[in-house]
Amino acid sequence: MKITHDFHVHTHYSICGQDSATVEHYVATAKKLGLKKIGFSDHFGDGNIPGARGFYRAHPFEHNAQLKAELAKVNEPGLQLYFGCETEYHTPRREVAITEAEAEKFDFIVVPNSHTHMIMPKEYITNYDKHVEFMVQAYEDILNSKVSRYITAMAHQFDVCLMPFDPKILIEMIPDDTFKRLFDKTAEKNIAFEINVAYSKNMTPQQIADDCHMRMFSLAKDYGCKFTFGSDSHDNKQHDFYPNADIIANLLGLKEDDLAPICR
Repeated sequence: MKITHDFHVHTHYSICGQDSATVEHYVATAKKLGLKKIGFSDHFGDGNIPGARGFYRAHPFEHNAQLKAELAKVNEPGLQLYFGCETEYHTPRREVAITEAEAEKFDFIVVPNSHTHMIMPKEYITNYDKHVEFMVQAYEDILNSKVSRYITAMAHQFDVCLMPFDPKILIEMIPDDTFKRLFDKTAEKNIAFEINVAYSKNMTPQQIADDCHMRMFSLAKDYGCKFTFGSDSHDNKQHDFYPNADIIANLLGLKEDDLAPICR
């Protein structure tokens, strides 16, 4: 199966995005890769929620709306552009850090449970049991959120970054029955499961097939989840490995109906 969408890209409007991450770049990349849909998911912080993390508060809607204005000017037949966001789990409130009023302004929303370097007590970082427990609780809280009906997909689930250890350690610790509980409810809530292709950078097809992410992806499929794919691109190089999306889709035996409706 060829994946013809990318529903997780960041532009320079994200403070972690590079100057090269422009709308023009992504449109050119879509033509090169044969993509038909691009979902722009710059970070977003809702100023109406007290105690939101500083990183996300640097991305108010007025800032992100500059991108929306840019997208409205693009006229590329055969290519659809979506104005979305990646918002965050709010640890003190055990909620998603976006209000319904703000959620209504986006075409789609992705939410991670794995930005633990920002949202988790620092003493849990190398305590693997606590680290996993925190992410499982965050995942459940996101599903139970008051704004869960606005969430399009769970982003890079359990795939932590900026850690002093291999993040696969944590994925391998999570038993199948825990994934079953989480993914059953993900499917029930009509929230998609994002396959974030960034983890597969520089991997061979055999390494992708043998990697622990495939167990997680396979279980999500078995328990009825629909899928989105994303590069998590922040610059002009992170699509170099995006053909891995096709490899992953074929290993999973995905068909058109396995994709979230927005991606078809």
